[in-house]
Amino acid sequence: EFREEHPIINLILEYRENFKIQTTYVKPLQDLIAEDGRVHTEFVQTGAATGRLSSKNPNLQNVPQESKWSRELRSVFEAARGFSLVSFDYSQVQLRVFAAVAEDKVMIEAFKKGIDIHSLTASKILGIPMDKVSKDDRRLAKTLNFGLLYGMGVAAFAKSSGLSRDKAKQFVEAYFREFSEIREWQERTKQEARKFGFVKTLTGRRRYLPAINSLAPQFVAEAEREAINHPIQGLEADIMKMAIVKLREKIATEKIGNEKARMLLTIHDELLFEVRDDMIEEVGSLVKKEMEGVFDLGVPLKVEVSAGKDWGNLNRL
Repeated sequence: EFREEHPIINLILEYRENFKIQTTYVKPLQDLIAEDGRVHTEFVQTGAATGRLSSKNPNLQNVPQESKWSRELRSVFEAARGFSLVSFDYSQVQLRVFAAVAEDKVMIEAFKKGIDIHSLTASKILGIPMDKVSKDDRRLAKTLNFGLLYGMGVAAFAKSSGLSRDKAKQFVEAYFREFSEIREWQERTKQEARKFGFVKTLTGRRRYLPAINSLAPQFVAEAEREAINHPIQGLEADIMKMAIVKLREKIATEKIGNEKARMLLTIHDELLFEVRDDMIEEVGSLVKKEMEGVFDLGVPLKVEVSAGKDWGNLNRL
């Protein structure tokens, strides 16, 4: 907020970012290189209430993606000679799960037709044709889509978007008019959480929310956000775990084997493999097919595939 007030503020922020990169990643990673030249993280199955896998010693799930140092930092992770790193990333999986769980017909139809959901949202809330949606319009709609996904209120949307509170309120109200099933699902989910004390995913993963009936408003508000979050993020985590199990079996039965393709890392919506160069097309096709078909969501799952010799320089296939 005060960056324009004095040039030293930007310098301080830059120093803090550089210091964090150095102390959190550069130095610790050097100390964690094993005898085989690799860094071996630990995955925690039970750390997150949503069911997501977490990573520690070191945490390879929070290696920066959008920092100015991201490419340089990720590029130190290289594939073995004769191999490439291949990334399989579920595209907009949270919104796809959201559409399916909330049974929102407008969103479901958009995903089935391959329509860009953020451009569609901008078109609807601004009342303009999709071909007139600007990059700024789409960016605003993206903020709204992901924010309301997890119960963001008007004040938070105004702050994150830079809009006035009145304008933000207009957009939120327009959003729920256009995607009416979403608000209905959110309210229904909160009511069920208050009644039963828990919420669950389509796969049955429960999250208990004792604070939902608290007398303290701030605890209730947090529990309500968790009630809305869990059925989405929890199902997303379950889909990824099902994909991991399926791919482990499939790679073995298809006689590919770990000597040709190794699963290295899961980063929430993404799986990272090390694949022998002459097997990239075959393994890429297999993994993409299995990930997209692992769960009948009612909304198509889409996987984007990228490959490269190091983690910082992956190109779309």
